[in-house]
Amino acid sequence: MRIFFIALGLLCIIMAALGVLLPGLPATPFLLLASYSFARSSKKMHDWLINNKVFGPILSDFIDRKGIGLHIKIISLLMMWGMMTVSVFYLIENDLPKYIAVAGALIGTFAVLRFKTIRD
Repeated sequence: MRIFFIALGLLCIIMAALGVLLPGLPATPFLLLASYSFARSSKKMHDWLINNKVFGPILSDFIDRKGIGLHIKIISLLMMWGMMTVSVFYLIENDLPKYIAVAGALIGTFAVLRFKTIRD
């Protein structure tokens, strides 16, 4: 099981990194799952994740303060809706993928807004 949790944690780190770069893909849930996986399998990997300069602050806010920083929410929503708008109006030609993109942005918005907002 240790190898499974390490592999799952690494996969989640990759997904979280993509979530930081790609609008519409949330990073926080993947970071939480990676943290859980590493906590069950490797103290060294868990400590690295918690102390990481990119992922650490996001995890700390969520774990310690049970929420997401206001600036992270605003950036997430702006990037998600900006990319969705560009995709729907300029990149996607067929209607079905357009509807899927809008539905994904709505689901992502709901997920981001559901979490408590931390004001620094």
